[in-house]
Amino acid sequence: MSKRTITLILIVYLTIIWGAVIFRIDYFPLTWVPMYSVYEPSETISTSIKDKAAIKKGFRVTHRDGSISYVSYKDLNMPKPNFGRLYSAIIFGHDPPKHKQGNTSLGSINRWIRGLDDHERNFSVDWEWRMFWTINKTLRFEPGDPKFITRIESSHQKRVYKKADLLKGETRKVEIQTNTVVIDWQDQWVERWNHGLL
Repeated sequence: MSKRTITLILIVYLTIIWGAVIFRIDYFPLTWVPMYSVYEPSETISTSIKDKAAIKKGFRVTHRDGSISYVSYKDLNMPKPNFGRLYSAIIFGHDPPKHKQGNTSLGSINRWIRGLDDHERNFSVDWEWRMFWTINKTLRFEPGDPKFITRIESSHQKRVYKKADLLKGETRKVEIQTNTVVIDWQDQWVERWNHGLL
């Protein structure tokens, strides 16, 4: 092969590889997957009902001494949208789309390389531990403090529509679902308290 042919092959090769990186192509070159979204087939479509007053009030928390208070985005010194995701998704154990994609789009070769069984998650995050560690550390509560938070509560509503009804133009048939979550502090977490989120 001539030097010119080798140069052309390298240019084409690098263009294809860097194109896959720039356009975020997964399972290259067979399919294209958006990096920050996950499609899960369903017979229904749901939309969250934003309760601004509840989000502004924050999490209902129980302290070690039995007292009850609320922790808001101002207490945690974080933007409202970020707190909104904590309040209505993370505390419920709903992974961000990026985590879901990392777990649901693994092919058989990827699973074999990682030593994963079918339907075993590629990685998981202990969201309950993260919530307790983050909130208590931000508020400077240690496990032995009377004000240490031992319970966190949240709730949110969503409208659920059937796709079949929407295709007929029927929007009045809607079900309102209320989801509530209560997470409690686990005493075995004390051992990892000073090790951070890991």
